[in-house]
Amino acid sequence: MNLIFLGTGPCSGIFNKTGKSKRTRSSIFIHVQNLKILIDASPNFTEQINREKIKKIDAALITHPHIDAYGGLKQLNNWLKAPVSIYCQKQTWHIIKRKFKQLPKLNFIPIIPYKTFKLNKLPILPLPVQHSIINEKRFPTLAYKIQNLIYCSDVKFIPQKSRKYFHKIPHLILDAAMYFKRQIFSHLNTEEAIQLAQNLKIKNLYLTQIGHSYPSHQIAQQKINQFLKQNNIRTKTILAFDGLKIKF
Repeated sequence: MNLIFLGTGPCSGIFNKTGKSKRTRSSIFIHVQNLKILIDASPNFTEQINREKIKKIDAALITHPHIDAYGGLKQLNNWLKAPVSIYCQKQTWHIIKRKFKQLPKLNFIPIIPYKTFKLNKLPILPLPVQHSIINEKRFPTLAYKIQNLIYCSDVKFIPQKSRKYFHKIPHLILDAAMYFKRQIFSHLNTEEAIQLAQNLKIKNLYLTQIGHSYPSHQIAQQKINQFLKQNNIRTKTILAFDGLKIKF
């Protein structure tokens, strides 16, 4: 699997900084088994795919019906040369269609939590997580398990039924929107994300959805490294940045 972090920022993005500290909205691109998969189509979609010189997408998965996760679908529709399937829950699709009336090149495929679906022969498992806890029924949120990876970009709490699938997953991409002691009702902070990964016995943790409360990328990664050492945490933790490429 080859993976590119197209964006690693919050719902508003971070555009007033430079280098690795500048962040477009969170999204990833995966190349696996000859499939090219987009997870979330951010409002920065066109900028992201042009930056990474991506020429083809075979399918798109949407995590939840917030604009930072689906706001680039019209751009995706206009960019595509041929129709592709978009996978999400029915409730998410209804919200998307209220925003974008015409998406003729996107074929909606409804998915059901905990029910594996396949792209060609590639199994994908949608896992419910709690993100907007106050409005969770209105904005249902999914993580996606693909081979030895789980992508969980927007989360405050992982329900027990989902949690077992996270346990000992080799690679976890996880929401850490707030910096260490900062709190918000709908996202994890740095410390919460790292401790959750430690409890789940995660080998490799990648933090995404990085918000405005963070210092520069370099300083934040140094602080994370210090926290790991001080607390004897063995989970390898990387503060993701736009354009980061990983292969496993």
